[in-house]
This record gives sequence, structure tokens and C-alpha cells, in this order.
Amino acid sequence: MPFSILAGTDLSAAHTSYNMNYRLCDYNPNTAAPGSSNGCGAHTDYGTFSSIFQDGTPGLELEETPGTWVLVPGDATVVLTGWCAVILSGSRVSAAKHRVCRSPGVRRLSAVLFVAPDLDVKLKPLGDSQPIRSFSETIMRGDLDVETFKDVMGKRWRYREGNEEMDNADSLSQDNEIENMVWG
Repeated sequence: MPFSILAGTDLSAAHTSYNMNYRLCDYNPNTAAPGSSNGCGAHTDYGTFSSIFQDGTPGLELEETPGTWVLVPGDATVVLTGWCAVILSGSRVSAAKHRVCRSPGVRRLSAVLFVAPDLDVKLKPLGDSQPIRSFSETIMRGDLDVETFKDVMGKRWRYREGNEEMDNADSLSQDNEIENMVWG
């Protein structure tokens, strides 16, 4: 079933410039902090969807219900929806919270294709129907574009990877900050 049908509206008009990123994630035990089992903390991706191709090594987990994590088979290819899909669909689809846990001494590789709307697209529900869940006024007015949203999400990603410093006030969960931006 095409994703636009699931989303309840045609998303193709928001995806004309091929705003994609392909990334190889190497969870190498030699680069992990000593004693860390965190390969990538719990988060939700910013874009429309992400396709994850795993090397057969388990570690990817999906949050089924708040606080309940389900291990994805290591050889599964997974498609996860992100925040842009939630907004553009009028909350007809949900964003998939996920994380990667390390196994001591085990290297894990995954290749991820991130697909997002064009950077200049205003993030608000597409189509004529009312959103299933109310968004913030910022979202409903279309005051936020994909590029700005990506910048906010990127700051959190760089923090989780250890590439950006934040003070304690900024170290709140990425999803909490984004949820406040999206839902109000």
C-alpha cells in the first residue's frame, strides 16, 4: 500500500528535491565509551521515513508502548516513520521511537536511508482534512519549514553522538523538545 494512502494525503508534492541522506552506522565496540551499552539513545527521526538495513546483528529496538522495548531481528529491514510524516499526515501516522543497544565486544553495522520533505516545505498538515490530533499554533500556521526543523533535530543528533556540547538546560530529551514544538 503506498505511503500516501496510509498518510491520508498525497505527500509526493512535498518531496520533489530528493532530500535524502544515506548513512552507514558503525557500532564498533572499540569506539564506545567504556561500559556503555548505548549505541544510539532513544529517539524519533525527523524526516518522513527511514529505511534501516541491518547486518544481521541484533541491537535495534522499537518502543511498542511507553517504556516497553521490542528487539527487532538483526536481519530485518525496517522502515520507520518520522516527525515530518506525523505533521504532513495530520497525525494519521505515528513517529516510531527507536534506539540501538550495544552488545559487549560485538560490532554492528547498519545502513540507513533517511527521506525527508524538501527543505523549503512548510511543516503543516497537507490536504483539506482536519488533523486527528491538534498541533501547536506554530505548526498549524505553517511557521516552521523543514530546514529549520532539521537544524533543531540535528543539534540533538550531534549531542547524542558526542559532537556537540549542551548545557544542562539544553540536555532534555530530543523528543520532549520536539513534542513541545509539534504539539504545543
